[in-house]
Amino acid sequence: MRLKSLKLAGFKSFANPTTFTFKHDITAIVGPNGCGKSNVIDAIRWVLGETSAKQLRGGAMSDVIFAGVEGRAAKSLASVELVFEHTQDEKHGIRHELNLYQELSLRRQVTKDGKSTYFINGQQVRRRDVVDVFLGTGLGARSYAVIEQGMIGRIVDSSPMQLREFIEEGAGVSRYQARRVDTEKKLAETRENLQRLSDLQGELKKQQKTLARQAESAKQYNQLNDKLHILHHEDLLRRLFEAWQYHELKKGEQGKSAEVLAALEAQVGQVRKRLDEHSARVLEAQWLKDDARDKYHNAQMAEQTAQHNFLTVNNSIAQNDEKIARLKNTHAEAMANIEHAKSELEQLTQQLDELLPQAQQAQRELELAKDTQNDAQNAWQTQRDELNALMQQKNALQTEQKLLQTQVARVQESLEKSRHREEQLATALQNLANTDTEASELKKQQAVAQSLRQRLDGFGDEQELKAGVDKLQQLVNQHQAATTAQDKQHASLMGEYEILHKLVHTPAPKAKQDTAVNADMVQELESLPVLQTALSLTAKGRDLAGVLDKFLGFWLGARLADNPSVAICQNDAQSVKLILKSGKKSDKGVIASALYASDLLAKLPQSVSSHLVRLDELIATPTLEIFTRCYLYLGDTLPDELDCTALVGVMILTKTGWLLGSFGMMHISKLGDESGEFLVQRNKHLQRLAELDDELNALEEVLGKEQKLLKQTSGQLQTAKVELEELLAQKNAATVQLHHAEKMIATLTAKIDNEQIRRESLLAQHEQLTEEKKALSLELQQLQAQQQQCQEKLAEFAPLITLANQSMSVQTLRIDEVNALLKQRSETHNQLQLQINTLSQNKTHAERLLEMAKTSLAKTQADSEATKRSQDELHDKLPELLATFKQAQATSHELKVASDEYEAATKVLQLGQAKLQEELTDCHNQFTAAQTAAAQVSADTAVGESRLQDLADELTRFDEAFNLPAMLADFRANPNRQFVDNFAERERLKEQIAKLGAVNLAAAAELAELEARVSPMDEQIADITKSMTKLEDAIRTIDEKTKSLFLGALSAVNEQLNALFSKVFGGGQASLSLMEDDSLPKADKWRAGLVLMAQPKGKKNSRLAVLSGGEKTLTALSLIFAIFKQHPAPFCVLDEVDAPLDDANVARFTGLIRELACDVQFIFISHNKLAMQIADELKGITMPTAGISSLVTVDLQEAEKYLEPAV
Repeated sequence: MRLKSLKLAGFKSFANPTTFTFKHDITAIVGPNGCGKSNVIDAIRWVLGETSAKQLRGGAMSDVIFAGVEGRAAKSLASVELVFEHTQDEKHGIRHELNLYQELSLRRQVTKDGKSTYFINGQQVRRRDVVDVFLGTGLGARSYAVIEQGMIGRIVDSSPMQLREFIEEGAGVSRYQARRVDTEKKLAETRENLQRLSDLQGELKKQQKTLARQAESAKQYNQLNDKLHILHHEDLLRRLFEAWQYHELKKGEQGKSAEVLAALEAQVGQVRKRLDEHSARVLEAQWLKDDARDKYHNAQMAEQTAQHNFLTVNNSIAQNDEKIARLKNTHAEAMANIEHAKSELEQLTQQLDELLPQAQQAQRELELAKDTQNDAQNAWQTQRDELNALMQQKNALQTEQKLLQTQVARVQESLEKSRHREEQLATALQNLANTDTEASELKKQQAVAQSLRQRLDGFGDEQELKAGVDKLQQLVNQHQAATTAQDKQHASLMGEYEILHKLVHTPAPKAKQDTAVNADMVQELESLPVLQTALSLTAKGRDLAGVLDKFLGFWLGARLADNPSVAICQNDAQSVKLILKSGKKSDKGVIASALYASDLLAKLPQSVSSHLVRLDELIATPTLEIFTRCYLYLGDTLPDELDCTALVGVMILTKTGWLLGSFGMMHISKLGDESGEFLVQRNKHLQRLAELDDELNALEEVLGKEQKLLKQTSGQLQTAKVELEELLAQKNAATVQLHHAEKMIATLTAKIDNEQIRRESLLAQHEQLTEEKKALSLELQQLQAQQQQCQEKLAEFAPLITLANQSMSVQTLRIDEVNALLKQRSETHNQLQLQINTLSQNKTHAERLLEMAKTSLAKTQADSEATKRSQDELHDKLPELLATFKQAQATSHELKVASDEYEAATKVLQLGQAKLQEELTDCHNQFTAAQTAAAQVSADTAVGESRLQDLADELTRFDEAFNLPAMLADFRANPNRQFVDNFAERERLKEQIAKLGAVNLAAAAELAELEARVSPMDEQIADITKSMTKLEDAIRTIDEKTKSLFLGALSAVNEQLNALFSKVFGGGQASLSLMEDDSLPKADKWRAGLVLMAQPKGKKNSRLAVLSGGEKTLTALSLIFAIFKQHPAPFCVLDEVDAPLDDANVARFTGLIRELACDVQFIFISHNKLAMQIADELKGITMPTAGISSLVTVDLQEAEKYLEPAV
């Protein structure tokens, strides 16, 4: 694979579309500094996928776009394209699905917004695709194949891991590393998914327990909340009564406050009237006082003005006296200065007249010396021109001789390359594969593709199957929704059923056995079923459940007493309880025999016995002896002739609650608090249980049918999905096979065509090489003849140049003598001219001083006369100003006395005004306090009314039938009623509710939904764990392959490095070795970084830090070229790597390039002429317009054909 061309458009300084073609093995890019040579290297790295603007010497990716210069607008798009040929070679080709032809085009473009787009063979791809295409080839944005300016020195100083990256790229493991990174990402994502699923499962199970506890708390919450609601309503009534009392109290206080305000307001008005009258008198006195004070102030101002004028005139007279004295002194000094300036001016004029003739004579001698110097200089220049002409002719012949030597060496080297290339072509023609095998394989693949197309056409329509699956899925969803709703309804009914069942079938409590008296009773109770569980009424008894509840409550209360007494007490209520307690004969024998005398009922009146019903006829279960001796009277009223003393051993209970027996007649409400509504509630619970049983049976039947339909439909859906998946899998497999076959057909077709084209190209190249060899042999003979002629001409020029050098020496001595004379006369002339200039400046200065002295004298005389006149005028004004000042003093004193009298009268009036103001303030304060109190009473009244309305609104929310006016009327009728504060009870209930926490009444339905979500999670976790195992196996396989390739490449690079290092330095040794890293386990020691050791010949040290710059460069080049020998990249780009090298080391460097040029295409940037000589082609980068680079290409082989012999 070779680099065919590089195209740049709008990239950095290449504003115009520029194409670099690379036809030869070695290409040199040359040009002055700053013309854009390194931009070519940046373009190659950029198109290979570089993403760091800093690595491209920019601040942002958009900086690679041409920014514009004066006269040339900026570009909005930058584009770089690399074109490779022979990309399908067996040894150095690209193994990628995007490489379908012998040529591969890679293009990248970027817009102003910094967005990059990549294209391979015109097809838009991702950056990752570009990287994947060149994986394992040694090419990349930061690979060892592209060495930028300054990078060759940094290679030696690289860290161990950076050196390792070079070897890994040379080993071709980058493609495996890319796969490993992708696999690790998938493994990490799978672990995250497993962790999230496990966390979700744990969270759902926690929610499941929470919902179960919430369902248990729901019943307690409702009961407590109802009680709290009732207590709150009672508390609102209490607060409403208190608010009404407060409101009535404040209304009475409001009337009293109004009367007090009226009296205080009248008092304030009277005091204010008196204050206004007194204030008017105060204002009048104040006006008179202010008028007198103003007059006094005006008189004071007049006095101060007169005094100021008098003092000003006195000061002016004193200042004028001083000024006259100063002017006299100044006049005397000016006269002295004038005399001194006149004498100095005469002396300077005399000295100038003496020096001017001497200066003129020196000027004439200096001009004569300059003419002599010009003649000598012209003679020397003429001789110098003759010598230069001879030297130029000699240099031209020497340059021609060197050029001929270079051309001879290049032609000899070209002949050697032609012979080597001829051998390669012969070998390639011999090794060219026969196309018969590919043709037969092509026919086979075409038959396979035709078979697969027919198979794909034979598959059924998958859309019908998809529509059937969608329809079944909708049915399954409908059945699932119906089942879920029925499950929620069933759970709700079942919860109610279980609660009622527990209420009806409560476990029996154990009676106490701590006394002998209770022993028989305990034995009887334990032998009976629990009443709360087994007690049931007949149809007739259900209508009389309320009356029976009262009787059973008292019977159970007496039966279960701790210490019952069998003696008949004097109190009737106690007698009844004792009779009820005695279920059978007592040891005392006092009343037990009477309980079994049932025949006494026959003695009762007919009107009574006809309405009696025995309790065992009303209570179906359990059957107790006491029920046969108790009767219920169903009549409305008892007859008067009934004698209770005859009811021995029998008790009668009326519907209204009266209990009759031998003890007499007594209402049950007087016997205690044991009455309740147990049988009424039990009847309701039993009735509701029956209804729930029917509903649950019906719902379970419907739910069973729905679940059966769901199961049936789910089975059909699963079958349809399996059929659809099988069809899709078969079609996908066939499609993949067809795609593979078509790809093989395209590959084989392209390969056959390429091999045919390759054979024709090789034959044409072989014929061209034969012609080139003949032309090169003839050219070599001509160049050797030209070398001989050039040598003869150089020998003729030696005596002529010697004679010219002698003449030049004579003329040089003459010029030195003339220059010395000229220097002497020039110094004399300069000294005289300096003296004349100094005297002229002094004369001019003296003239200016004389003029200034005269001007100062005239000004002093004028100032003196003006000052004298001003002094006489001031003396005349002084007596008048003194008289004015004394008169102003007298007037000011009179006005001050009048002002003081007015001020005293005003103070007396102001004291009276202050007393009235204090009286008014006191009255006003009393009025304000009364107003504040009245306002407070009004506010309290409004607050009370607002509290009444707020409480009424709150009561209305509790009870819509609440009527505030009616309630207030009731309060007025009963103002002394008492309410109980139930705050403690309400707080107790709130505390119990708070202890329950939040209660979820829909917990059962939510719990069922939660369980449906939790059940499939175990299967999902198992699938994810299985996927993780497969990914970990893939990573281990990649690691084994990477280790094998890396260690093999390291061994091969070490051998080549040592050989190249010894060749470059003429001995010595260098090696790469794995560093010792204790943090890595033993199995991963091969993953450590690499250490580069170098020891040139004759040096004992091996530390790279002590090597010179040239030695470091040669060591780095040896390492790079060793990697190329082990794994040659298609091309190598070097940017001024020879800059630190001297000529000897450059020769070694060029020798390495010649050695590798047969396998690797070299492109390098250099300023060194020796390096340029090995290039087959020179590409010059110039900048004819500032900021815009241009390309100039010179093919040295073509140029030699047109080179003419030097004349």
